[in-house]
Amino acid sequence: MVHKHLMWAVADVMGDAVTGGAAAWDEVYWLKAGALITSERALYAAAELGSADVWGAWTVVRKIRETDDVVTFVVQRTDGRRAKPSLSGQYVSLKALMPGGVHQPRQYSLSRADDGRYRQFTVKRVHGQATPDGEVSNLLHSGVGVGDEVLLSAPFGDVVLQSTVRPVVFASAGIGVAPVAGMLSHLAEAGSLRHITVLHADNSAGSYALRDQVKADLDRLSRASSLTWFLEPPADAQPGSGFTGFMDLDTVELPADAEYYLCGPLPFMRAVRSSLIGRGVPARDIQCEVFGPDLWLADVQ
Repeated sequence: MVHKHLMWAVADVMGDAVTGGAAAWDEVYWLKAGALITSERALYAAAELGSADVWGAWTVVRKIRETDDVVTFVVQRTDGRRAKPSLSGQYVSLKALMPGGVHQPRQYSLSRADDGRYRQFTVKRVHGQATPDGEVSNLLHSGVGVGDEVLLSAPFGDVVLQSTVRPVVFASAGIGVAPVAGMLSHLAEAGSLRHITVLHADNSAGSYALRDQVKADLDRLSRASSLTWFLEPPADAQPGSGFTGFMDLDTVELPADAEYYLCGPLPFMRAVRSSLIGRGVPARDIQCEVFGPDLWLADVQ
């Protein structure tokens, strides 16, 4: 299907320029397609999944309103089977059935550790500003409730918390807190003794999604601390409880030999990563979870 429409588009846009070269375009397409198909099969094999195990129906058992624009869904396997538990930092794909009958896939971070019976993912509503309203996020916010079924994939993702004893620093902004909350939840469930620092930036305390969960998990960890940056600080903020403005790591004492996990808007991650590199943190110790293509890293490594 992709081949059919892509080759038609190439011929339509390039016209006579592609004459005589159609066979070469066709060969390149199938070389790339073969590589991607092989890569997909390798992902399933690494996760010990057959193709029939990739997708499954889950029933919404809780819908938690985090902020005006963020909702957390807690789901349970519809067939009652236990799924393979997720790794710390992974995400799932969700296939949403749109009003026109088309399934639209989207990816959402798992924001809490799971045991294979229940899963939790968090969705930010996309509003139309520079781009149109998010079809799937708005459908999930307004049209999916407790008792409804959603079609989810098995968990995947390359940015997974490493099992070491080194200090770990999480830096997030906005909805980038979702995978951070998931990683922190795994650490809390394990009773980790690692030195943990959570840094988060947001517009205000009211827009800080998963804040209560993050605080509860921090309280369960004996060597954990957190700092926040708000563009609009709370009226009742206590001295030393946080910062005003954008995240500035020059004001923060960071642990030696730490691992770093960043998630948030690209400008935020670029700024934080540059600051860390400037302070001598090796690039190999900085992992970035990008909500979209991560080709920007090719320009900075």
